[in-house]
Amino acid sequence: MTQMINQVESGLLKCMCDTKLISYAPINRLAKWQGTVLTPRKFRSFFVVGEKRIFHEISRIIEIASKANTIMTRMIAEGYTAKPLTDAIQTVTLLEKESDEVAFGVSEGVTSGAVSPNILDELLESIQHADNIVDQYHNLSRELGRMSNVTFENSQTDDEWNDMFASMLALAGKALSKLEKLLSTSDVTEIYEMRREIQALEEQGDDIKDAGFDKLYSVASKLNYLRFFHYSEVLHTCDNILDECEDLSDTIVSVVTSILK
Repeated sequence: MTQMINQVESGLLKCMCDTKLISYAPINRLAKWQGTVLTPRKFRSFFVVGEKRIFHEISRIIEIASKANTIMTRMIAEGYTAKPLTDAIQTVTLLEKESDEVAFGVSEGVTSGAVSPNILDELLESIQHADNIVDQYHNLSRELGRMSNVTFENSQTDDEWNDMFASMLALAGKALSKLEKLLSTSDVTEIYEMRREIQALEEQGDDIKDAGFDKLYSVASKLNYLRFFHYSEVLHTCDNILDECEDLSDTIVSVVTSILK
């Protein structure tokens, strides 16, 4: 993946630095510069109104995901307390529905011809990744809700595991914040920098997940099967959130590269 991204970045930089005639026929807009250098600051000049609106709508989904992340962090911190947990699950469910509505509406805009066919697939993929992030938070809330209804005979606490989950959600919160910046910036250099930072956050999440599974299997013989499954499920879901954040950043970079080449 890293090699592929580096190749994409190299291609973009070549395009940006070419001082010869540059044409962008596929989307039929201001497409020619004679004897000028295409700098990162000129990136937004490639966007038509439809594309700007789509990026704005994807940002709305990321804002929804950030709200869900805050709620999920609080759910874990409060230790699966029944009443607050029920209210939180209902709120996350509403957020998930809102995200679906935004994703459906903006996908219709993409497929109705609001953007160049050259970037249609990448934009649809971006919308899907953004909506998937919110879906993962919904899945996580449901899992915590189910576990809150279980009573175990021993007094084993979840504190150590909850700290691990909270650490992964903290990374996800940072990744979501960087995605919002990535979607709003007009600087190509900053877009690539945000992507690298999101990748680094995802790798930190992988480290926490791997350490979590190492610990989980080391104590498996002492755990109730349901606890083992629950910890495994939450680790996977938190990791999926970070993976989707990275995938979204990669796809946005692909959109930018397709526009500029």
